[in-house]
Amino acid sequence: MNFKSLLKNELLLSILHNVLMNETTKNKVSNASINGESYSYNRYSLLITIDIVIKYQIIINDNIYNNYFLNKLNTITNNYTTHEDLIIKGNSLLIDLVSNILNVTTTKTEDKKEILKYIYDKYIVNGYCFHSFPSIFKEKTEEEGLNGSIDIKELNDLKKIDYIFSNHNYKNIISRNLKDKSRAIYITDSPAMAYYYAFRSPEYMAEITSLSKYYNYLKNYNKDAFYLKDYNKCKSNLASLCQHVNMTTKEETTILKAFDKRWKALNLSESLPCIAFIKRKDLAKNYLSNIDEIINSVDKVDLNILISKITDSKYPIIRRYSDINSLDLTVITMPSYREIKNNKFIKQEAKKEKALITNETIEDYQEEKRFNYKYAFSYGNASVFALTGLLLITLGLTLTIIINVLGG
Repeated sequence: MNFKSLLKNELLLSILHNVLMNETTKNKVSNASINGESYSYNRYSLLITIDIVIKYQIIINDNIYNNYFLNKLNTITNNYTTHEDLIIKGNSLLIDLVSNILNVTTTKTEDKKEILKYIYDKYIVNGYCFHSFPSIFKEKTEEEGLNGSIDIKELNDLKKIDYIFSNHNYKNIISRNLKDKSRAIYITDSPAMAYYYAFRSPEYMAEITSLSKYYNYLKNYNKDAFYLKDYNKCKSNLASLCQHVNMTTKEETTILKAFDKRWKALNLSESLPCIAFIKRKDLAKNYLSNIDEIINSVDKVDLNILISKITDSKYPIIRRYSDINSLDLTVITMPSYREIKNNKFIKQEAKKEKALITNETIEDYQEEKRFNYKYAFSYGNASVFALTGLLLITLGLTLTIIINVLGG
């Protein structure tokens, strides 16, 4: 899987930047937000966009299409009106590309079946699930694979922090069970959630520095601090929370020292989000029991809905207690939040990278095929998922949205 060339493309970074920093949508409230978190709308959009990118990479996996894909994705993300719109257009683009690869239409029964079979084979049978972690563990993971071993020094630091906050009735500031003798490897089949966790990894540092529910009690704090891996902002947030709960000087000092130790040990100032792509077949997650039913529904159900029935998340949280061999995974370093937010190349590089389809890239491609569907119009743990509303995406919000919009 050659993902690096796509991820290094400046147009992709510009697309992600524009989605995250979109001034016209930043104050909107997402349908995925349980608690109406208006600040998170663009983050949801970013996760949906990266979800499209990762699915494209797994299903298409051919660099010859990268420029065309990014050019179309750029158009979509510059013109979407809602998350529903973004998801449906992203699916439409994947359908468009697969139909071209197979040289089939999107109207004939057998052609539509071929499209579904192709996507099923690429995304499910020979596809991937995901585990996210900070880049300091990249080399070790590539060499040794994944295991649930516990770092005793890390555990002791976390227990200190949790104990002090609990004594002030701020319980479970760290959601992880610190009494577990072995640690699960958390895996998901959702690309959006994998990227979400990659931003937040390790979860306990995200919680104590900016993303715990207790930060809602503060009038002012930097919500992006951990996403940006900004040491000063994270430490300032934590110090403010310590003062808010009226800690003694000794308690606050203990908390901040433990924070400093973990930050340095994890080299978070230089950390990048990493995702291990784990073969579905090695997790026994490479089969859908209802695939024949899906394929045989092509004349009754919209193709976009059927694609979502294949690619939507079925396993938002997989807890694995046995090791995963390094041969069964591929580690990909993803664009970091700070890279995306602070992108310097926006307009000029996007223009340079803007790709028009050519005879050399896709022969005899018919331009009228793009979005000629009826729907091409102008989407560590359960408590964390619930707080952010993102569980809705992993449990089939994509499919729910598409059914609500298109019917069926």
